[in-house]
Parts: sequence; structure tokens; C-alpha cells
Amino acid sequence: MEEASVPQAAPQYSVESGLEGQARAWVRLLASGQARREDARRLERWCAISPQHAQAFKREAGLWRQLGHAAERTSAGDAELAAIRRAAAQARLAPPRARLSRRAFIGGAVAASAAAAGVMVVHPPLALWPSLAALQADYRTGIGQQLQVALAPDVDLQLNTRSSVAVRAREGATVGIDLIDGEVAVNTTRPFSVSVGSGLIDTAYSRFEVRRLNGEVCVTCMEGQVGVSVAGRRQVLVANEQLEFGGTGAPVLGRIDAQARSDWLRGVINFRQTALVEVVSEINRYRPGRLVLMADALLQKPVSGRFRIDEMDKAIGQIQRLFRLSATTLPGGIVILA
Repeated sequence: MEEASVPQAAPQYSVESGLEGQARAWVRLLASGQARREDARRLERWCAISPQHAQAFKREAGLWRQLGHAAERTSAGDAELAAIRRAAAQARLAPPRARLSRRAFIGGAVAASAAAAGVMVVHPPLALWPSLAALQADYRTGIGQQLQVALAPDVDLQLNTRSSVAVRAREGATVGIDLIDGEVAVNTTRPFSVSVGSGLIDTAYSRFEVRRLNGEVCVTCMEGQVGVSVAGRRQVLVANEQLEFGGTGAPVLGRIDAQARSDWLRGVINFRQTALVEVVSEINRYRPGRLVLMADALLQKPVSGRFRIDEMDKAIGQIQRLFRLSATTLPGGIVILA
């Protein structure tokens, strides 16, 4: 029957027999970036055929998650590196070759199939597919992808990589967005607001950027002025001012070169004497898979360079040569520098 077969939409993968092989093909399809709305329904039906089907999918997804958790470590000994290699060999997954499209899984279908298999999708391994919250966004970008959106004749958005926004409207008119995660640039000539974390940004007209990563929020005013309300207080920012909040401390206001910070709008990323640990983190935002640095002594070493967002492997090559590191490549786009 169709539900028990290997998903036909899986691109360029050999057909494998048995539940484990079929479940592995489902995980490969999720990671490929070519999954569609109907695939979510087929996966839900496949997992519901029997408890054995659901458990098979859970095991295969778990292997990938195990690899992801291991790869997220910034340092490891020989034993841990061997465990990473074993997990990769067990998972036998091809590297992701494309981003999840705008028509990728919607929240309900994914939630249902994940519940059937007992697999968490709130924090997907290696960010290979969007989180459950991001799946409910009106606009979303994948790894290394950027998106321009004209919400109205007088409101433009540009989403950076791995970003998700939901549109808020009143009486049929757009009044603002919720930034679920990632980074967005807003250019508006009318009243507009952005809700992000515990804060609310409002403006009558301005050009500004909002970034939300790992619970930390950064608001940068490029032109005009914006108000930022957080923790019961409101701070007005003008051009070249930036406010950071979301951590355990009080909001921090500072002045920056806003134009230099917006290199991502031009499709490039610019490191200026940036600590290597931060460089690795940024590369991981724009590149599929994971770059893992296993050299604690180098974490704070400064790195400078200008790279195209779609050429992050060149940045990895420069880091490797600069610090004379060896590179080990694993399935799923994982590169370990040691």
C-alpha cells in the first residue's frame, strides 16, 4: 500500500527495504529541503500504520539528533570524536542539498506526525528543518536564504537567513509583525510595530533592523527614529543607535556604524577582528550542517575577512589555513576543525 512505501518524493536516494530503511528515507526527505505539504500528510499516515512504524521513525530521527548534539560541542576528546563518527555512520544520511521551501510543512501536519512518532520538533537537530513556532510564520527563510517582502506600498521587509515573521493586521490592514526568530530589516513610511520577545518596537517612519537569536534581541536604528518598550520602560533610538535586551541584565544602549552592520543586506558577511567563537556561530547561521571547532585555546582569537553569504566554505578554508587546523567532514554538512 502507498503509505508503507518509501516516499516517492525523496530525491536521488536508493530504495531500502524494511521499516528502518523506509523511516530513514523519511528523515532524508525532511533534511533534503524538498518536502512538501502533501509529504507531511503522507508521513503522518505512515507513522500511524502501526506502533512499529512510529518507533522506526523515532529511532532514525533520534540517530540524527544524537549526531547533532555531539556536533554542537565545541571541544571533544578522541573518544567523543569517535562517537560522532559512529553516529554519522549509523545515521547514513546524505548532506542536505536544498533549503526547505516556502511551501514546506505547516504546523498542524508536522505536529501531528511528530506526535505520532514521539519526536520533538520544537528544537530540530542542526536546524535542518524549522521549529514548530517558525512553521506557523507567514514568511520564513531557510539556511543561507534571504527574502524581500513588500507588505504594503509603504512597508518593505527583508528577512535574513533562518528568519520567521508573522504578520499582524487590523481591519484588513497590516499594522506590524511578530519576529519569531532570526533577523529582519524594516523600511516604513507609516506607523508600524515589531513585537519580539519581551519587547515592542514602534515607529511613525524609519528604517531599522531587529535581530533575535538565542533569546537575545538587538534593535538598530538606521534612519529616522524608533521607540523600544521593554520591561515597562521606553527608549527612543535615533540613527546609528542600538539597543540590546533579553538577557539577565538591563537593556544596553550603544552607538555603532549602522551601515557597516548591515552588510548582510548586500549578501555579504564582514568579520572585523571578530572572536573566532563568534565567527563560527555566524557561519553556522548561513551554512547548512554544522561547523565544529575543537580547539578551546583559539576561541577568542581575532578573525577578519569579507565573504559572500553563499560562499561560507571559503570562510572555513581561511580559518583552517590561518590557524593550521585539520578538517574532518561528516555527513549532513558537518565539518570538524581540530
